[in-house]
Amino acid sequence: MKLSEIKDKKPLVFNYANYVTPQFVANVVNVIGGSSIMARELEEFPDLVAASDAVVINSGTWRRSELLETIKLAQLANQAGKVVVLDPVAVGIPSRSLPVVALMADAQIDIIRGNAAEIAWFAGVDFSSQGIDATGNGDVRKIALLAAEKTGAIIALSGKQDVISDGHTTLTIDVDVPLLATNVGTGDALSALIGTYNGDGISIKNTMRAMATMKLAGIKASKKVKTPGYFVNQLLDELYLLSENELDAFINGGGIHDQ
Repeated sequence: MKLSEIKDKKPLVFNYANYVTPQFVANVVNVIGGSSIMARELEEFPDLVAASDAVVINSGTWRRSELLETIKLAQLANQAGKVVVLDPVAVGIPSRSLPVVALMADAQIDIIRGNAAEIAWFAGVDFSSQGIDATGNGDVRKIALLAAEKTGAIIALSGKQDVISDGHTTLTIDVDVPLLATNVGTGDALSALIGTYNGDGISIKNTMRAMATMKLAGIKASKKVKTPGYFVNQLLDELYLLSENELDAFINGGGIHDQ
């Protein structure tokens, strides 16, 4: 889906969000033209999945008692033909990996968005992390490619270098925006953006456009402000003001590399 189509169609994204960043996530979806709804009540899931264009599951504050509910949500989305995006927060921590394994065993995950350490876990590659942050070094392109091959999902690896891979095609965005990493929730919001862009069909192109949208808005915001508090608000403004022509120019003008 193109940015102009998002503004026209206003896709509804059902976010099974964590407790830390839901308002920022909803704001990011809204400012680009989509609409966000959040719920954790099992009885609401059938109606909300039916009404939504995408389902985004964030494991950041999962409780053990919610696992079966989350699996049911993903299964309902699978049955309805809705894209399912997984944000596996700190999945490398053993207690965090168990529910992810269970979810992926019983439901289809179409897209996985994570940092390098989180995606490395799916690839079976060691990569240093500290809590929710990736701190190691490695070939992130190869990590994303391997993770895509092993999971069958489109991989959206975000960080200093963004990598998008479906196991056949691998795209990179080779621009670092350090201020994006200073605000907790930009990754969560990116996962929701990916759901928004894939609301009309799952593709590596749609996923790439979502990643490019966040990165370009970050570039523009970081040219105007230099501190985290101002940056997060400026980021919302830049996402709101971003045009299709600007995004296309960034994508076609060397911002995206096909490797």
